[in-house]
Amino acid sequence: MADKTPRAHEMFLGKKLASAGAIDYHVYRREERHDEAVLSFLSRRADVPNMRIRLESRRDAGADPAGSKQIAVDELDAWGCDPDQLEGIARLVAPLDVTDFYSKQYRQPRPLVFRGRDDRFAGLISWDDLNDAICNRNLRPPQLHVVMDGVEVADDLFQVDNLGLGTRQPGPFVSRVDARKLANFLRSGATFIANSIHDYHEPIRRLSDEIERSLATYANVNLYASWRSTRGFATHWDDHDVYIIQAVGEKEWHLFGETRNLPTTLDNRPNLDRPDEPVWSGKLTAGDVLYVPRGWWHDARVDEADDGKGSIHLTLNTRPITGTWVLRWLENKLLDHEVFRMNTPLAADAASREDYFRRLVELIREELSDDLGDRFESDIRASWTEATRTSLSTYIEPWKSPLWDSFQLSLKGRRHAAIETYPAKGSFVLRANGIVRKFDLRCLDLIRALAGSESLSVEELKGTCRDRFPGEFVDGFVKQLIKDDAVSAFCPSARAP
Repeated sequence: MADKTPRAHEMFLGKKLASAGAIDYHVYRREERHDEAVLSFLSRRADVPNMRIRLESRRDAGADPAGSKQIAVDELDAWGCDPDQLEGIARLVAPLDVTDFYSKQYRQPRPLVFRGRDDRFAGLISWDDLNDAICNRNLRPPQLHVVMDGVEVADDLFQVDNLGLGTRQPGPFVSRVDARKLANFLRSGATFIANSIHDYHEPIRRLSDEIERSLATYANVNLYASWRSTRGFATHWDDHDVYIIQAVGEKEWHLFGETRNLPTTLDNRPNLDRPDEPVWSGKLTAGDVLYVPRGWWHDARVDEADDGKGSIHLTLNTRPITGTWVLRWLENKLLDHEVFRMNTPLAADAASREDYFRRLVELIREELSDDLGDRFESDIRASWTEATRTSLSTYIEPWKSPLWDSFQLSLKGRRHAAIETYPAKGSFVLRANGIVRKFDLRCLDLIRALAGSESLSVEELKGTCRDRFPGEFVDGFVKQLIKDDAVSAFCPSARAP
C-alpha cells in the first residue's frame, strides 16, 4: 500500500520560545490563546479541522507524571497539643516544631496530615459566623463565589432582584445575596466560597497576623462551604503551599501528585496536563489539617455517605519566597554599580565586550559572599509590612487626650525590626515595617524599649529614661513617631481584642 501523502500542516511538529523567561512565556500564551480562538471560529465556519501548533509537547520534558500508583501520606497526631498554647503555623503543624517542619519540606515537599481534636478550630469559624458574613458583610465578587463542578455561577443568579414592586431596595453597601436563590444552588451541589475572609473575620485575622509576623511573608485565607458530593473547583494545582483546615464537618480529598516539581504562576514551562488517577485519597474531619505542597494536583468533595451534611474548610496559603527573589534582591544591590547601568556593548569590539562582562562577573562574585543568606533574610524581614490597622479614638491627636499616659504604644513591624548603631556618627538606623529611619544615638534606649515589647504605655516608656529625658520630650518624640506612621497608639478602652 502506497504511503499516504502527508498534509502540509502535519509537517509542523511543535515550537517553543527562544527566550525561556517566565514573562515571555505568559505573553506568548496570551497570543497563542487568541490565535487558537480565531482558528477555532474559522474552522467551525468552514467546517474544516482546526490546525493547532502546541507551544510544547503534552508532557514536560523530563517530568515523571504521577500515575495511578498509590502513595503513603504521613499522618501525625496533634490530639495532645493545646492550640491556645501555640501561635502561627505551629497551630497547624503540631506536633512538629515549625523549624523541623520546614526542614523536612525543604528539598522534596510532601503532603502531610495532622489529626486533631474536633474542637481544635472551633473558635475560628462557625455556621453563625458564615451566615453573618453573607448577610452583613456585603460580600461581592471577587470576595464571594458560588461554583459547581469547576464552573462558576454568575453572581446575578443568586442576588436580590430589586426591580419588582414592593421588593426590598438594597443600598450600595448592603448585602445583595438572595438567601432563597443561594440555598437552591447549594442544595443542588454548589460550593460557597468567601475569599480573603481574614480581612473581616477577627479570629481568622488573628491567625493570619500571627503567621505573617512569624514568617515575614503574607498570608491569605479563603473559606469553602459545601453540602453535596460534587466538586467545587475542578482538579487543579496551586502556585503556593496550602494548609487545608477542616473547621466543621468532613470532606473527602484526592491528591493526584505533581507533573512539574514546584511550578510557579510565572513559569517558563507549562503545567497543564492533569494526572488521570489520584495517588492518595483521604477524609478530613473537624480538627484536621492537610498540607498540600505547591504544584500538587488535588480536588475535594463531600463524601457520598455524608451527602447533605455541611462542611466548612479554610485554605491558608503564604506567599512563597523563591530563588528568583534572591535574584531581584541582587539586582537592586548591583544597580549601585555604574557598570550595571551601562548599555551592554553587544555591537562593540571583542575587547570592549570582554571588559564589560569581566566587570559584571567580578561584582556579582563580590555579592555572592558567605553571608549572602543572612543579608537576604535580614532585608526581607526588614521590608515586611504589617497589615494596616487604624487606632482611632475620641482624640484624633491622641497626645491631647487626658488619658494620654495610659495609651498603649506599638512599634509597627516590631517582630522583624533591626537596629544598626553608628557610634562614630552619633546615630543609629531602625529598619522596620518596610522603612529605614535614622535617629540621633541619644534616643536609642527609647526605640529599644518600643522594639522590645509587644506594647507598652506612654508612662512606661517615660520610665525607661526618666533620668535623661523629661516627660515633655518623650511626648514630643512619640508624637513624631505617630505622625510618621512608625508607631500605633491605642486607647486601652478602644483597643481591639
